[in-house]
Amino acid sequence: MRPIPSLALIALLSAGAAQAMTEDTFHRLDADGDGVISREEFLDLRRMMFAMIDTDSSGTLTDAEIAAARESASRNIQMRADKRIWDQDANGDGELSLAEYTAQTRGFDFADRNDDGALSQDEFNRIARFLKSFRP
Repeated sequence: MRPIPSLALIALLSAGAAQAMTEDTFHRLDADGDGVISREEFLDLRRMMFAMIDTDSSGTLTDAEIAAARESASRNIQMRADKRIWDQDANGDGELSLAEYTAQTRGFDFADRNDDGALSQDEFNRIARFLKSFRP
């Protein structure tokens, strides 16, 4: 997967430049170039996020790693409620595995307004503001 530019920069750019950055990010996530982001391409982003948060490369996310990611996130958009994060901990062991982290795709489902299983540029633009706090 191609590297994704810092989505946090979108918040610092003018409206026109922010639109260009969002479009660039969309095209980078659209790995097969078909003009939409598939669920699998979205999961590639989740996998990349997981790897960045998993700072000790243990294969699981701990509360401390999630707290560190939250601390480094944009002050404008805080990582949302611990409950939503830890609801993904299917086995209740206090750590999130990659399988648990990628099992739910609520963000994708929320953004896919027409339920066609893919995100158009317009659908992606709607969720891009939530991704700004994540800095790949």
